Amino acid sequence: MEDLSRIRFVGSLGPDLEARFAELRYADAQPDEFAEWRMKVRRRLRHASTSGVPEPGFPRRTPGATPPADARRFSSAAVVPFWGRIRNYLELEREARGRAVLSGGVESLLNELHPSISWHAPLLRVDNDQEGRRADPLGEGLVIAPSLFAPGPLVLDAETGGQGVPVLVYNVTPTTDSAAGLWQQQEEDRTAALSDLLGHTRANVLQTLRSPVSISEISRRLDLSHPSVSRHLGVLRRSGMVAAERRNNLTLHRLTHLGEAVLGRKD
Repeated sequence: MEDLSRIRFVGSLGPDLEARFAELRYADAQPDEFAEWRMKVRRRLRHASTSGVPEPGFPRRTPGATPPADARRFSSAAVVPFWGRIRNYLELEREARGRAVLSGGVESLLNELHPSISWHAPLLRVDNDQEGRRADPLGEGLVIAPSLFAPGPLVLDAETGGQGVPVLVYNVTPTTDSAAGLWQQQEEDRTAALSDLLGHTRANVLQTLRSPVSISEISRRLDLSHPSVSRHLGVLRRSGMVAAERRNNLTLHRLTHLGEAVLGRKD
């Protein structure tokens, strides 16, 4: 029997890659489970204080391309405010697939992920716009990750996926009820209230700290100067919402318990 130990599952590839997939979903406007999300994103973009934010029909980028400033602004409106719930949703998907592996094995699961994905040892075939790409997970390995916004299954190379090996991404379309939970008005109200309390830019800085990040990374994501980010972090630290820590000679900033409570991270 072929050794499948080189295949592993992750909950998500993070908000940056999800934002790139979200661009495609946003541009592909239609009455589906993402309709309410598109409406809320449009509202956020209209009220954004920055200029040059993409609107429906903007040029599509391929995953892995360097994101321009407008793409980072798009992410702050379309993905970052919902990331806590998106992450939890995808983690539940990963856990469900893990249970399926225990009951039916990896080979069975690979043939059940998506109609366009098929496993014939030792090759995994993905039929999509990538012209039926095939991956050999028994060679360099393979990571499998669910995505909320990906328009369909696709294979990312090791650099693009950020996992050191090729990544098989499969889309998970939410049910109507699940989608309502992801985009519910409470999240919209909380984000608007947060902007009213802290200011739009400072609220965005706080949102980026859902996982520890450096000033350079915050600056890149939000297209802000380092001094501007430092000033906002200083205010947030003095308020008790943010703390700094050293890791491998790098200063990372993270949420405190108060910061998590303000963002509603654990609801």
